[in-house]
Amino acid sequence: MTTKLEQEITREEVNIQTPKTVIKGDLCTPHKSMGLIIFAHGAGSSRLSPRNQYVAEILQQAGFATLLMDLLSEDEDQLDIFTGKLRFNIPLLAGRVDSATQWVLNNDRTSQIPLGYFGASTGAAAALVASIQRPERIGAIVSRGGRPDLADKVLSEVKPPTLLIVGSKDSTVLERNQMSMKKLNTEKKLVIIAGASHLFEEPGKLDEVAEHAKNWFKKYLITDEHKSLRDFERCHIDSYSFGHMTVDGKEYDKDLIVFGSKIKSKWWRNNGHILRTGDLQEVIKYKPELLIIGTGSSGRLQIDPSTKDILRQEGIKLIEKQTGKAAKLFNKEIQKGTKVVGAFHLTC
Repeated sequence: MTTKLEQEITREEVNIQTPKTVIKGDLCTPHKSMGLIIFAHGAGSSRLSPRNQYVAEILQQAGFATLLMDLLSEDEDQLDIFTGKLRFNIPLLAGRVDSATQWVLNNDRTSQIPLGYFGASTGAAAALVASIQRPERIGAIVSRGGRPDLADKVLSEVKPPTLLIVGSKDSTVLERNQMSMKKLNTEKKLVIIAGASHLFEEPGKLDEVAEHAKNWFKKYLITDEHKSLRDFERCHIDSYSFGHMTVDGKEYDKDLIVFGSKIKSKWWRNNGHILRTGDLQEVIKYKPELLIIGTGSSGRLQIDPSTKDILRQEGIKLIEKQTGKAAKLFNKEIQKGTKVVGAFHLTC
């Protein structure tokens, strides 16, 4: 049995001031986020859109913070049920996206994070228009089933690399995206999801959208500096099963030690199931605050009492758990910013 280990996400509802009203947003941030994606939904939708929430969750697990928001206030939304005018007012919606961007830039926790836009339907047009106001701060744009044609007059001014994702069955929107592609002068790509309709409701199609979006943001949004920071601080154990552990997408089938900045693979001990001081020389030299020992799926690995004494003398806190539980604890501590090392026995 494989245990999937997810990142812990901080979630909060926020209020965003716009020139005329206050709109609500849901901000979700993994620890040490490497980028923040602002979502602009389509006509008649909201921050509670299950499709955008699904994509957002996948981006969060990849290390991106997300901000989903209502582009209209509650009063405006109630009025628009009868008129239907505001949801197609692209200048208004683009202004709301820009207000959300300003809110992010004014927030101490998010002001320095690279920013991207994810737009759906008419929200894609709003995102494209909003990006023109801050070309130096918006690093990438993704459109899902979007209407970039509603921003035709300014498409040539868009600077961020732009990915357009359309379902093959969404023939009218596909045609409009193909026409808009010709007007974009930035780095651009059109991805057609085979067998998908406008809402990507067919099995597996929204997963394809999320994968393309994640890869686009990773390629264009994260700078080399942030990639290095992520590699150092965001070492994450993805899964564990008997004899196997996956760390940051790479699978290991031998015992290993996971540091903040590197992995020691094929970690073996002089006595396979007795852990002694000599087996932990690199760990002691690293001087972590916390050492987590994964003692195997059934806890067979034992720590020699004299080794515990030496770790205590070195000021290194020791926690012993079966490997599945130890891996979960390691992820929690690394996300809290603890200088932690995990040493994992993968079998018995």
